[in-house]
Amino acid sequence: LNSPDRYQQTFARLKKANRPAFCPFAVLGHPTEKESLERIKIYLKSNPDILELGIPFSDPVADGPIIQMADEMAIQNGMTPKKCMDLIQKTRSLTDIPIGILTYANIVLQYNIEKFYRDLKKAGADSILIADVPLEEIEPFAKAAKRNHIHQIFIVSENTSLARLKQLQKYGSGFFYVVSSLGVTGVRNEINPKLQQLMQQLKKHSKLPLMIGFGISSPSHIQTLKKTKADGLIIGSALVKTPTDQIPNLLKELSNANL
Repeated sequence: LNSPDRYQQTFARLKKANRPAFCPFAVLGHPTEKESLERIKIYLKSNPDILELGIPFSDPVADGPIIQMADEMAIQNGMTPKKCMDLIQKTRSLTDIPIGILTYANIVLQYNIEKFYRDLKKAGADSILIADVPLEEIEPFAKAAKRNHIHQIFIVSENTSLARLKQLQKYGSGFFYVVSSLGVTGVRNEINPKLQQLMQQLKKHSKLPLMIGFGISSPSHIQTLKKTKADGLIIGSALVKTPTDQIPNLLKELSNANL
């Protein structure tokens, strides 16, 4: 079931369509396990190209207040990494698009690195981004990723040197997660003016597709970002903070802007 090339197929198809992948993000178990699955089903109705799901952590240092609160609420309502695996599996049974996972090192270490990657693969996930593991400490995770055919995803930003980008390409696959602006995730009013330049640089030197995340919250952001020739756009906080009944409208606006 779990083809290691879901990302490749998706990016190849979208290249022909001349548009970036539309990728909504949800925190697993937010606000509750049941409602979280409902939200994912609503996402899937909007025909996204890729899905990103977060395993909640008590100290998510890369995330802003909206996702921090969602993580906290999910944990308070009894969400655990094991239950996350079940939710990923349920999501996989509903769709064949790539599913990427976002989490933090502690979760993976507590679970046991090898077992975590194995269970992730079994559940049907395609990639993982561990937000607080730097390149210097990635080896054990990257090895487990390779053994279990899971793409290890890395964050790149305007601070990433070309030398570092080269090293990241040794371990990374699937795509690079490009941070649209420095700092934590969250809704922002405008897109970083340096982004266009950064994307040109990365496109020259990156073998991997480039997905932009952090702060994308409106149709006008999407219009602007399409000009960067990004391979995908990840929408997180804007969706996470939206009440369930209002999500279909927001998704419609955002995915229409992406067409």
